[in-house]
Amino acid sequence: MKKITLICLIIMLAACSSSGSYRRSPAPMPDDNRMPVGENGGFQKVGKPYKVAGKWYYPKDEPVYDTVGYASWYGKQFHGKATANGETFNMNALTAAHKTLAMPTFVKVTNLENGRMIVLRVNDRGPFVGDRIIDISRRGAQVLGFEKQGVTKVRVQASDQYGRIKKASPSYTIAESGTIAESGDKSASENLTHYVQVGSYGDINNAKQQARSVRKRVGKKPFIEKANASGRIFWRVRLGPFLERSTAERLLDKIVDRGFYEARVFTELGP
Repeated sequence: MKKITLICLIIMLAACSSSGSYRRSPAPMPDDNRMPVGENGGFQKVGKPYKVAGKWYYPKDEPVYDTVGYASWYGKQFHGKATANGETFNMNALTAAHKTLAMPTFVKVTNLENGRMIVLRVNDRGPFVGDRIIDISRRGAQVLGFEKQGVTKVRVQASDQYGRIKKASPSYTIAESGTIAESGDKSASENLTHYVQVGSYGDINNAKQQARSVRKRVGKKPFIEKANASGRIFWRVRLGPFLERSTAERLLDKIVDRGFYEARVFTELGP
């Protein structure tokens, strides 16, 4: 009798092992028109460097990510399949794919062609086509108003699930030259200045043309600054300086809204 019981126990254990009961349970399908809640069956992941079509990508956690580029969308072909962090892709839920952001990361995405905005949950990798920076679920594309055209220019900002943007950490500031000013260094922090840079050009005539365009469309007069990098001369179109970075960021929002999508805030050490 004991022998029979032992054999039955061995058979039961083998069955459990073969059925994969020790593996993570399949992730539930996210609700339509919603962002996945919690881990939703997936897991938090930054990921190791990986290579696609001969190009290397380096995932990292970027809590103050803010980039302008092109968005596309994906849907039926991947509906119901596992995402890169183990969730289940629902083309009718509010999710997105990004090449390097940690998963999950919430992002505030603004369609710069019509002003529509949405908050999405990044839980997948991609897109790997041209200069596109984010791939959005079909439902996200519908809300942003570009489902039919397929591609649109967007601004992508890391946020919380409510679309609130996290400001840069006060512990340090990276200057354009690559030097770091620690906030604990009072003398350094007092010398920090902030600029909104609309663009950088190898031809001064192009810089002058852009400066005129900024003055006309934004109502602010930028200055043109000569710079040298590794022996190469270029011309930067800038506004500022500003003592508070928040002031520069408010102006940046206005400038991007006027169509200057490549504008950025630069923080540098003063003289």
